[in-house]
Amino acid sequence: MTLWTTKEITEALADELNNSINNSENLLIENVFIDSRKKIYAGLFVALKGENTDGHKFLMQAFENGANFALVEQIPDEIKNSNFISRLILVKNTYKALEKLAEFSRQRTKAKIIALTGSVGKTGTKEMLKLAFSTQGKTFANSGNLNNHIGLPLSLSNLEADCEYAIFEMGMNHLNEIIHLSKIARPHVAIITNVGSVHIEFFKNEQEIALAKSEIFAGLEENGVAIINADNIHFEFLKQQAQSYKILDSNLVSFGNKNQADYQINDISIVESSLSKIEAKTKNSQKISYLTGCSNQAVNFNSIIVVACLDLIGKDLNSGLAVLKNFSSSDGRGKVSDIIVNGKKITIIDDTYNASILSMKAGLQNCEKLKNILNKKRMICALGDMLELGEKSLEIHGEVLNFVKEKNFDQIILVGKKMDEVNQNIKLKNSKNYPDSISASLDFEGILNDGDIVYLKGSRGMKMEKIIEKLTLKTSVH
Repeated sequence: MTLWTTKEITEALADELNNSINNSENLLIENVFIDSRKKIYAGLFVALKGENTDGHKFLMQAFENGANFALVEQIPDEIKNSNFISRLILVKNTYKALEKLAEFSRQRTKAKIIALTGSVGKTGTKEMLKLAFSTQGKTFANSGNLNNHIGLPLSLSNLEADCEYAIFEMGMNHLNEIIHLSKIARPHVAIITNVGSVHIEFFKNEQEIALAKSEIFAGLEENGVAIINADNIHFEFLKQQAQSYKILDSNLVSFGNKNQADYQINDISIVESSLSKIEAKTKNSQKISYLTGCSNQAVNFNSIIVVACLDLIGKDLNSGLAVLKNFSSSDGRGKVSDIIVNGKKITIIDDTYNASILSMKAGLQNCEKLKNILNKKRMICALGDMLELGEKSLEIHGEVLNFVKEKNFDQIILVGKKMDEVNQNIKLKNSKNYPDSISASLDFEGILNDGDIVYLKGSRGMKMEKIIEKLTLKTSVH
């Protein structure tokens, strides 16, 4: 199916076009993209101008990699005398043009739109929703974490008109960012997974983060549903914010462990390292049970969001839940693997993609549970600094390390200046600090014993995956 026709492009960009589109070129667009390095079939390359680079410099590369057309603000010299000159769509502003494509795409689709945000768990929940709703009809979801002021319009521009469901995550690190995204996406269901001290460097306090997250309600379609975490300390505030956006109380839906939650998790039991059983209850008090293909407690908790969405806008709850046993955590997001390092069998929990106080505590608890369930001999953690915490950084790192102290880890590897500074006061037993993950990786093999379970986590900038990469250079993975 053609994603965009000449007629649709012309109509979508009516206010932005600076030239007419050449119909004789047989316009065929099956993908809208911004990375000229990607091999794309029948693509429309959007030459965005950023702080550090300008997509106009890479037009030739984009065409060589499969672009059929390109959205541009000006024509580079190298293109003027090439065969690609007729493939340029000249617009006033390429970023505005991308938004216009997104708005047109949203207008033409009849898909039910699910939007979600939260301090942690967005991407995993989005992937679970995508898997479950693929059993209900043709489903689209944004790739990776394309969730910001560029990623959301880009994703929406790639939504095929015949999709029945579409899922978009929305990220932010300042106020007034999500409100714009929500108004472009105009969701039928808006979800806030949780609120915590993530990106708090850019906010006065945690409640201001909650305020920023609540902006997802701004674009909610008439009679749309807001889904909020009843276990989060900001639940009542988020509920009030939803009401301020004129969302009816009957369309405010909660999830969590608490009895008052509309969709309730009653029990999570880890069967094995890559299998859990969930007992839950729906809004209508229907008791259900289902399996997930992972042991990550945060992921399993968020599976109740999938239950709620299937129940509210899906076609068949049971078929949607049945496929969750095929869902597994991806690299960096809590994936559990067994590796052999010089004859020693080690269980690795790779949670290295990013870190916050919420996700770090949840991951450490999960490691402790897995140790007991899998009868592991020792428990080791490698924790890197958490970034973007501003003046609260030492306080939050201290809270995490005091939490670690309660868990009786046999060996603790700390990576980064903040972890080191805080540990000088807390003085964790069996701990060692390294300035960076590369340094830590050089010593890591030496601390491992057969039968260990190892948990690794840190902010993206700490690159904690380097420790795993060093270990797997000389291992086999199972």
